[in-house]
Order: sequence, then structure tokens, then C-alpha cells
Amino acid sequence: MVLARMSFWTFKNGKREEGFSELDKLLNTLAQDSEGFRGYMSLLSHDNPNIVTILTLWQDDDALKKSEQGVFARAIQKVQDFLENQPRIENYRVFSTELFQRPQ
Repeated sequence: MVLARMSFWTFKNGKREEGFSELDKLLNTLAQDSEGFRGYMSLLSHDNPNIVTILTLWQDDDALKKSEQGVFARAIQKVQDFLENQPRIENYRVFSTELFQRPQ
């Protein structure tokens, strides 16, 4: 069963680009090297220039829990100075997915 963590990050005014750049680099290294990692999607709010939503996918409950103590905790620590407050998280069981890209 695949699980997902959706995290909602609120950056200080004018700090989203710099903070998210650092956060994205961390996810590209820490998460991809984690056992049970299945992918992620980063969403920059169109309506609020300080908000980022990140969806990470994990193989099972064990991988999700380990990522919370490892990847997630380290990410928060690294970008803490850019954040307005601690990220809010919600965990989900993935029912279905379909992602594709059309050739350009």
C-alpha cells in the first residue's frame, strides 16, 4: 500500500523562492536516497506567493514513519530561517494515481 505525506510550507514574505530552492535540493538528495521513497510533487501556490505544498509518496507505513524522523525533520531544520511557522502535515493512503506527460 502506497502512502503519501502532504506538507504545507509557509515561507516568510519574499523568502519562498530562496527557501524552496534549498528545500527542493534537499528533497532531490535526501528523499531519493531513502528506502521506500516513491516520488514527490512540489506545488507552488498560484494565489499566495509564500506557500508551497509538497506531496511525497512512500512504499509503506514504515518508510513514511522513517522519513518523518529523517528526511522531513532534516528538511525543516535546513530551511527553518525561511519559514513563517512549522509546516503542517497530513498523511494519506493513496487510492489511485495516473501521471503522464505529453510529448512537446
